[in-house]
Amino acid sequence: MRKSLITYILLLFAGMIYGQNRSGDNKSVSLDSVVVFGNTHGTDLRTARDGTTYWNLRMMNDLPKIFGNADPLHYSQMLPGISTNGEYDAGLHVMGCDNGHNRISIDGAPLYGASHILGLFSVFNASHFQQMIIQKTPNAVSADYLGAELTMQTYYEPTDSFTGEVAVGLISSQGTFRIPVTKSSELAVSLRKCYLNLLYGSLLRDGDAKLKYSFYDANVTYNHRINDNNRLLFNFYIGNDDADMTEERMMSDMNVKWDNLMTSLKWEYDKDEVNLTNNFYFTKNKSKGSLEMTSLAVELPASISEWGNRFAASWKGWTSGVDMSLYRIMPQIPSVKSSFYNVNIDMEKSNSFLGAAYVNRDWKINDVLTATTGLRGALYHAGSKNYWHLSPSASIAYVPNRSFDISLYYSLRHQYLVQTGMSSINTPLEFWLGAGTYGIEPQMGHNLVLNARYKPQNGAYSLSFEAYTKWLRNQTEYNGTIYSFVASEYDLGSVLLHGKGHNYGFNVMVTKDTGWLTGWVAYAYSRALRTYDTELLRGTFPSSHERLHELNSVVTFHIGKKWDIGFTCVFASGTPFTAPKMFYVINRNIVSEYAEHNANRLRPYFRLDGSVNYHFNPTRHIHEHGLNFSVYNMTAHENDLFYYMGFSEKSFEYTRTTFLMKVLPSISYYLKF
Repeated sequence: MRKSLITYILLLFAGMIYGQNRSGDNKSVSLDSVVVFGNTHGTDLRTARDGTTYWNLRMMNDLPKIFGNADPLHYSQMLPGISTNGEYDAGLHVMGCDNGHNRISIDGAPLYGASHILGLFSVFNASHFQQMIIQKTPNAVSADYLGAELTMQTYYEPTDSFTGEVAVGLISSQGTFRIPVTKSSELAVSLRKCYLNLLYGSLLRDGDAKLKYSFYDANVTYNHRINDNNRLLFNFYIGNDDADMTEERMMSDMNVKWDNLMTSLKWEYDKDEVNLTNNFYFTKNKSKGSLEMTSLAVELPASISEWGNRFAASWKGWTSGVDMSLYRIMPQIPSVKSSFYNVNIDMEKSNSFLGAAYVNRDWKINDVLTATTGLRGALYHAGSKNYWHLSPSASIAYVPNRSFDISLYYSLRHQYLVQTGMSSINTPLEFWLGAGTYGIEPQMGHNLVLNARYKPQNGAYSLSFEAYTKWLRNQTEYNGTIYSFVASEYDLGSVLLHGKGHNYGFNVMVTKDTGWLTGWVAYAYSRALRTYDTELLRGTFPSSHERLHELNSVVTFHIGKKWDIGFTCVFASGTPFTAPKMFYVINRNIVSEYAEHNANRLRPYFRLDGSVNYHFNPTRHIHEHGLNFSVYNMTAHENDLFYYMGFSEKSFEYTRTTFLMKVLPSISYYLKF
């Protein structure tokens, strides 16, 4: 494994050194007061001074397609400052923050649980969207979250002809169709279906364990340009997941299902230097987990709904707005049926309101110095409790020339929703809670971020550096297990830990934008510490998603007009976990005693994926079509998922679990017209 990794890195840097640049003149693109540098052939992946990434999703056509699909969230996890995740984990851990600290949206309308299971697919069909924006450093305009804001943007201008993209593979199939309705409007429809068990069902086994899984999702967007200055945008999304794991030896069956629904209506006005937007939306995430064993059945339903409206106005460097949200949250409600007793727990459902107003100002100090200041005020109401906070933000940037800049950012952030649960892998075992319930107080975070970028005006390479530190307060962690409510009366508040956190680290990234070889290499060092002082847990411990070291790289070889050969490589430190130090049996019940919290780590994570595209000759009506061959985990490296105690009639063992399929090949046909 080590030899293959070194060979891969040497090959990548060799290509970077000797690759010939494609023609193209350098230019700068001005977005209000933010200047983004790039090359005319390399502006599909751009980084602003504040570390915000602007990613034109047409670039997904040139990246390695795993299972015939270049997934936006999957590739965002390979950018610096966003932790690498393994199988079963599709969450985003940005600058050491939890996945629940992020806001993920479609044109500004949020989605909760924005991933399908196994971490192999997100809920986003890349061909439906024009751009992905990842804002890692929040400011006054950003919603009330501690982490990043990831926005998927649909196409801004309606199409004037019927176009589409279709991909048919062994694991999933998808299609996107853009249909002109009038001269100034279009209807875009995307459909996707995963049928993993159809051909791979016999391989999705690990001993007596067998996995069945499928999902579907659909996007509908209606884009209507009323006139040169006004447009309406309607979005609709629906998705469903269904996974079932059976264990014959333990005579158990675990099923997880969840559904996403989102609809929004957005109005935009843009004339001269005035920009107005108003976005009204509804979004809902509903989940249900169940476990059936001999003489025992457990169900775990949960849901969150949000009605919201966001209004914003911009003029000559000023931006102000008002956000309002109504939440309906049903926490995880256990229902237990056994041979000895039945338990139906009446959990506290909550209705809450969040209103916020903000103002943000961009300043030009002189020819080389710019600054931004902002203030956001928020009021949160839940039951009989009210919380209000002011969140200031400020930044200063030094830009001596078009090739180099350095920026320093500070912000104070508050968040009123908490995602927690018995896992950290974005499954229905996780759920949402609001401040003011179960002893939860609003979360708070101080952020200090330093960014530096260098890109020679006539070069094909760019270098970026980022260092950060975050002080977090009122962090919540779930400390129970399924036995917490199976063996006794369940009290959610008693298994929640409340403490503080400290994240810090740095990232460095080298990109190559042009030539027969394109891609990037990124290294990150990250600490994500959590401190608790409760009866259940005392001390400072690494968070469950912390990866001390990460090395990510993406490379694509463009060979003539027919072939694209791509690789993605991940090497990262193992994540922490809590191991038992002993267990014993009392009255035929297994009792475990655990060692120090998160004192152990899984083995280092390594994965090398490969993808080959062969392009057929285009025709009069077909712009592009061809075959994609891909292999997930080419080296068949066994990456740990978790450890567990396995029991049989004759023995027991404490063993690790790896992904059911060590190597996952696929072939697909793609078509664009």
